[in-house]
Amino acid sequence: MYAVNEGVEPIILTNAKIWQVHHLTGGLPIVVDLALEIDLLGDAGPSAKADQLFYLSPEAMKHHLVDEPWKAKAATSPKALTAVLLSNSVIDSVRKEVRRQSGVNADTEEIVQLLRTEVRRPEALG
Repeated sequence: MYAVNEGVEPIILTNAKIWQVHHLTGGLPIVVDLALEIDLLGDAGPSAKADQLFYLSPEAMKHHLVDEPWKAKAATSPKALTAVLLSNSVIDSVRKEVRRQSGVNADTEEIVQLLRTEVRRPEALG
């Protein structure tokens, strides 16, 4: 892939109606994430479209501002949110809330196992 060899991170694709910016993360395997999509004929208002198109400007590219929407999407992806929900602090809060609501002192490992197998969607773990 040419972009990997040249060290290019943002990849811009368009058919003139829809503009997409993909973030490329090198390594093995190569990861390509959709960072931004702008549908010029879509329902969003002109100011919203202009705000998104700013990320394609030379000034925004110069300062790597297109990384902002990519980082926001990555931080709230199903995989990232699953990691947050299974973190020690959240599991401890869940255990305390279960005890407060029911009087039952649930085992931390049991809560983690139930969240992994019964509550979350399998594809969110990645």
